Amino acid sequence: MASVSIILGTTGTGKSTSIRGLDPKETVIINVLGKRLPFKGSNTVYNREKKNLFQVESSEEIVRLIEQIDKNAPHVKNVIIDDCSYTMRKEYFNRAKERGYDRFVDIAVHTQQIIQACEKAREDIDVFLMYHSEDVVDNGTIVTYKIATIGKMLDHTYNPMEVVPVVLFATTKFDDKGMPTYGFITHRMQLNGVAIPAKSPHGMFKDDFIPNDLGLVKKAFVEYYN
Repeated sequence: MASVSIILGTTGTGKSTSIRGLDPKETVIINVLGKRLPFKGSNTVYNREKKNLFQVESSEEIVRLIEQIDKNAPHVKNVIIDDCSYTMRKEYFNRAKERGYDRFVDIAVHTQQIIQACEKAREDIDVFLMYHSEDVVDNGTIVTYKIATIGKMLDHTYNPMEVVPVVLFATTKFDDKGMPTYGFITHRMQLNGVAIPAKSPHGMFKDDFIPNDLGLVKKAFVEYYN
């Protein structure tokens, strides 16, 4: 059973940049949005010719690709799906003319199928699901964050954060000069009055805020479970 984790955060908080810490020879990126990776030299180390970067259009393609990696690519140890939120949005817009609740159920089922395919993959694979976050507002105040979906109907049908053991929240700290430090929050906590929906097994991470480097995250996994 593969390890499946969620990286949650708004645009520009370093989710995709965190991939730079992984070995590209052992990593496959499943690119849903079709955007370029935001770190220097990414086009050289991740591309179709090296067979470690694939652009997909649907959840079915993602599931098939995960199954192929599991069976036919023993050298692959890391799989990134960037960005899972767009798999839901693409299907929603493709079915925009449909009416009723069925399409929301289908989207939730397809999201579940992606996670189940990841979980069924080899034990030596770490899967990181990138998701955009969305503000949860109560009486005009942000109280927490959730996965950006396409409506409350889907929120109440299936929540991926409930079924994975690790959710890292991507955020940015600024020093006195306004210079940013990008990182992940590792545990549930209050930040400026907002509940951060991060979680990880007890003792996996010593710090509440760690660098946005999936290489370091993977190292923490190995040290914790082995």
